[in-house]
Amino acid sequence: MKFNKALIWILVLSFFTSSLLLGGNGIVNAAEIDSIPNTTRSFKDYDNSFLSVSGYASLGVKDRSQYIDTSYYRQVKTEREFLQAILDAQAGNVKVIEVAKDLNFGWSSLNLSSDEAKKYRFITKYRDPMNGFTNPKLASSSVSQLSIDGVDGLTIFSKKGQTIRSAEIKLQRSLNDIVLRNLNFDGMWQWDDTGKHKEVGWTFIKINGANNVWIDHCKFTIASDGLIDTENGGSNVTISWSEFGLPANENPPEDSDIYQSIQYMEEKYAKNELNSDSVYYNMRNAGATKNQIMAYAAYHSKVHLSGSGDKDYVNYVSSSGNEIKDGNQRIRITLAYNSYTNVGQRIPMIRQGTGHAYNLYLDNSTHNDVLENVSAIAEYGTDTLSRALNARNGASIAADTSVFNDINEPITGAEIQGLDTNNMDAQWAELFQSAYNRNLIVNSKITNQYGTYTGSSWDNNGENLFTKGFTWHDKSTIGNWAWSSHIVGSENMSKTNPPTDPFTFEYMYDEELPYTYNVLPLDSVVTSLTKHAGANKVNMSPIGWLKTDYSSKNKGN
Repeated sequence: MKFNKALIWILVLSFFTSSLLLGGNGIVNAAEIDSIPNTTRSFKDYDNSFLSVSGYASLGVKDRSQYIDTSYYRQVKTEREFLQAILDAQAGNVKVIEVAKDLNFGWSSLNLSSDEAKKYRFITKYRDPMNGFTNPKLASSSVSQLSIDGVDGLTIFSKKGQTIRSAEIKLQRSLNDIVLRNLNFDGMWQWDDTGKHKEVGWTFIKINGANNVWIDHCKFTIASDGLIDTENGGSNVTISWSEFGLPANENPPEDSDIYQSIQYMEEKYAKNELNSDSVYYNMRNAGATKNQIMAYAAYHSKVHLSGSGDKDYVNYVSSSGNEIKDGNQRIRITLAYNSYTNVGQRIPMIRQGTGHAYNLYLDNSTHNDVLENVSAIAEYGTDTLSRALNARNGASIAADTSVFNDINEPITGAEIQGLDTNNMDAQWAELFQSAYNRNLIVNSKITNQYGTYTGSSWDNNGENLFTKGFTWHDKSTIGNWAWSSHIVGSENMSKTNPPTDPFTFEYMYDEELPYTYNVLPLDSVVTSLTKHAGANKVNMSPIGWLKTDYSSKNKGN
């Protein structure tokens, strides 16, 4: 470790010296780059080739267009038909599920008989909010958790962007090669009057150790916890051409979760049933209108958690010697061509693993407008975070050719974990203190309250708008990119009996990104994603949605 750090310092200092000699103006522009080290990319305008599976999922997701007109293809129009299709997929008899109608999987709405509950034991009731329901729609339907396991190869899609409501879909570690395309996810949010987003853990999709997962052309509104989280070593995950969050709107549809929940809170306020512990009461009492609070409510705090705990620093090995591959170091996730509206943080947050993002569009402007223009909401509203990349515990996250609008902290955290341990237990803060966290943004544009900047986060010795929320240690990561890291000696460590001495890390400086990728030019990111990202934005036949390759040599959709 000492040798590695010494070598890093030599390289960094030599680069600084070269920059000063060549620059001629006394300004150090360390490691100015416009591409991510050890990657291969191509710039091109949008065409059908962008529909192909990209990123880490391309290493293990398979085409299933051959199942058209076979017994392995199942079209479903009801919740029970969907559950039966999942059961048959677990038996190996279904490879494609086409969702032809909107589905509500709320536990009360399902109203399964005792025999059905035993038959479809993979769907269960999710716990209710600890402080009760504030959304009448969810109070009526409640929420379910739908676990999919024991499946090798499955595509779930719709032709017209059908909606799946009120269920967390949990992709278990025994699942491999699963594709979700052209689906709308809703019905997992209610107003939290504490303002802490801690009442319940409803998440739209939880990748709980599954491998080779492609989530594409989907729409996710807002939820009570995460939108898509990855836990227990989920690997080779790509989330592409999807839309996350909602714009601030003072007049949302009356059947929306925001309208239903805020209307419920307004009725309680009118009846004097709220007190000064209530966020809603304080906002209304200070002058905010119901409709202004509806606009404020269109915000999602936590987006992509990857690695649910510091404890998962290695895989788990049972007393019988069976290894469960659930360590955070296995996490590999790609975010490509996604749009995010009014989001708070974790785009993504990764512990130990690796994240690659390109052509993202993040826009918090309409939420910031509410905070700036309604003093009562600015005073009592807790939804003020505006962050993106967050590498922790030795993780690496790189973003390429992306647009950040009103994102105050495009990179958050610290270069070395020892400077960012507030949210860690003392044991893990000690163990991970020496881990270097690598965050990099290249060829991108940021506009926020501090100004506008186009370039890369390593520009000007790492001092620019991309690193406004980031704490540098010694800047040894500038110009030294590592796609992954390894805890020295972890092969002999036990998750149930962690060591006491701080971890020593080995960084993979020569590792290449294992795939090539296409990138839209920076000036076309916003228009292209606005037009094409999300559910029901692309019109294709079933065989088109089941394909994974749309290059010129594989035409037809």
